[in-house]
Amino acid sequence: MHRAPINLRRNRGAVIVLVLVTVLLASFLLAAFLRRSGTELLADVRAAEMKQLRAEAYSALEATLAILADQRAAAGALHSPAEPWSDALADSGYVPGNGRGVEVRFEDESGKLPLGTATETELQTLMEFAGIERNEAERQAAALHAWMREGGDETRLNFNAPDYSRNDPAYRIAKRPLRSWGELAAVAMDRPVFFDEAGRPTPEYAAFVREVSLHPFQKVNLNSAQAGVLTALGLGSAEVGALENHRVRPKSPGDLGVFRSMTEAGTVMGATVAADRFGTTIEVLRIMITARQGGVAYRLAVVINTGTGARPPGAAAPSAGTSGGPAMAPAPERKMLNYPFAVLEIREDAAPFTPLSRPDL
Repeated sequence: MHRAPINLRRNRGAVIVLVLVTVLLASFLLAAFLRRSGTELLADVRAAEMKQLRAEAYSALEATLAILADQRAAAGALHSPAEPWSDALADSGYVPGNGRGVEVRFEDESGKLPLGTATETELQTLMEFAGIERNEAERQAAALHAWMREGGDETRLNFNAPDYSRNDPAYRIAKRPLRSWGELAAVAMDRPVFFDEAGRPTPEYAAFVREVSLHPFQKVNLNSAQAGVLTALGLGSAEVGALENHRVRPKSPGDLGVFRSMTEAGTVMGATVAADRFGTTIEVLRIMITARQGGVAYRLAVVINTGTGARPPGAAAPSAGTSGGPAMAPAPERKMLNYPFAVLEIREDAAPFTPLSRPDL
């Protein structure tokens, strides 16, 4: 029987091992390629879905603004999210495309305390309602008020205005209203109040920002304001209790329990409620829209000024000169979005809409 030489058998074995190694390596590379391709494909699909959901959210926003404008024109003002317009998007027949779902919620910013114009006493009262001990609330309110006060003096070395120049890195007080809630972390005190040592918002932070607005407005809406805000603005327990009882009382069909004038509010709370501090209309409204498809969600938060006199800057064209000299050339026509409301803030794909999840750090 003829037998192959030993060297030939060894070469065949080496070739087989080489082929097996090559197949194994190719399988590994192919599997890695498929995994990466799958990940990239999923990312592309998610990006496409988010783009479609973004368009859906803005479509829902446009429809919502149109509905709000119609309601304002019919009633003269928006008074409370408890009014029927809060469900008007579904009632209007708006249907999201391709099986998507849309949820619209409203939050009356003008039912809160406007932080930029709040006094030191008002801030302290609201902090106590947030669960901060009285002495600590007094110190924190003083520091926050000094931080926001125009012309404030950061060199005052007392608890009313901490010396931020000793911090590392050193910085100065802002001398303006807060621009984000995360800025509260820069307002130093003896110990953390609104953020813990790890920088996480505390329960006191959540309770405080729930009742305070960063946006300016003239009057606090009695239809939305809660006990802490009402007390901070000087109302007594009798007035606050009367309002709370009015809100929870049994209502007849069609009675929304919404004040449409200060005269109506006076019949419940008494005539001593200051009309220069309180009103019954929404001045600043937050619209929160969530568009969903499957397990993907896109979130849009928009804050609008609902005043009828709100106009975008530069909307009025300058008139021609009439002082005897040559007439001024008319300004070139500019195309503008003729929105019925002034948009104050837009946040896209934010975290779920809760004060605790929006520290804006």
